[in-house]
Amino acid sequence: MLQTNFCIEQLIDREKRAVAKGTILKCETDDAPVRYLVSEGWLAESKLLPDGEQQIVDFILPCETCDPISADEKTSSVQVEALCDAVVTEIDVAAWDRLLQDHPDLQRVERLKQVAAHSRQSERLLRLGKSSAETRIAYALIELCMRLTAIHATKDGAFHVPLGQKQLGDFTGLSSVHVCRTLRRMNRMGLITTHEQMDIVIHDVFALAELAKVDLGTLRREIIPGAA
Repeated sequence: MLQTNFCIEQLIDREKRAVAKGTILKCETDDAPVRYLVSEGWLAESKLLPDGEQQIVDFILPCETCDPISADEKTSSVQVEALCDAVVTEIDVAAWDRLLQDHPDLQRVERLKQVAAHSRQSERLLRLGKSSAETRIAYALIELCMRLTAIHATKDGAFHVPLGQKQLGDFTGLSSVHVCRTLRRMNRMGLITTHEQMDIVIHDVFALAELAKVDLGTLRREIIPGAA
């Protein structure tokens, strides 16, 4: 059976780099000769409009890699930012290609992760275009909980996300005010408990899944590599 927790760090002889919260590792259209491997913390990939409005495209969690390169194979298609203090390793493109060629297991694992990323982005895009604020937030919380559970970063439905309400809004296409109101309603409904530092506890995952309009088993298989 393919081990989807294949340890990339064991294959990389490069120095890790500590980055502070808010550090922009890469701007859109910058040269993009490297991929980022996250050891600790979260990164965000985002797109920005000329007026400064931002849409967070995805989060990069520990043990995941981020490749910001665009189709021109030279420049970054996204902005990459550290959402909290993080530890990353930069891997140049040529070295990454050699790793994939030399380690077929890594190649298969990375392909599974790419497929999972595409699946969850499709799910989010569907809800951004067709769903209510409650559905968008419910889906985002379930997705993040599943991803964090896969790296053993949850306990009894409780987990932490290094996000403010504005960033959660940038992820779900909502204003921070709308996010605040939606989270309060979910708290009152008894679905979740949230704290100011975005510590989250999911009390009724099945009701939350109904609100998010997802089947938990199907979603887990689609967005979590190696999920049974």
